[in-house]
Amino acid sequence: MSAEFQSIDDQIKASYQSASQVETQARQLEARISRIDGAKRHLPARRYGQPVDTAKIRSNLTLTALIAQDSAELAHFLGIDPGIKQRLDEEKAVREMRAESLRMQTEQLAARNAAARQQRQIRQQLAPWQRGYQA
Repeated sequence: MSAEFQSIDDQIKASYQSASQVETQARQLEARISRIDGAKRHLPARRYGQPVDTAKIRSNLTLTALIAQDSAELAHFLGIDPGIKQRLDEEKAVREMRAESLRMQTEQLAARNAAARQQRQIRQQLAPWQRGYQA
C-alpha cells in the first residue's frame, strides 16, 4: 500500500511542479507584456498554474496592436502577425517623408512670399511716376 501512496504523492508533487513551471512562465510573459505602455490593463485574467491564454490576447485588438507595435518577436511568439510592425514602420516612414516634403514646400513658399514682399516694399518707395502704370 505504501507504494500506492508514494505514487500518488509523486503524482501530486509532479502536478504541483508542473503548475509552478507554467505559473513562472506565465508570469514572465505577463511581465514582458506589461512593459509595453498601456498593455498591462488589457491582459486577460487567469488562474494560478494556468498558462496565458494567447487566443484571448489575439482577440483583444488593442492589446494585439500594442504588442505588434512594440515587438515583432513577441507578436510572433503569441501568434500575432509580426508584419504589422513592419507595415506600421513603413507607414511612419511615409508620414515622415510627407511631413518633410510639406516642410520644404512651406519653406519655398515662404521664400517666394518674402521676395514678393521685398519687391512690393521697393516699389512702394518709388515715386508714383517711377512705378509705372498698373491696371
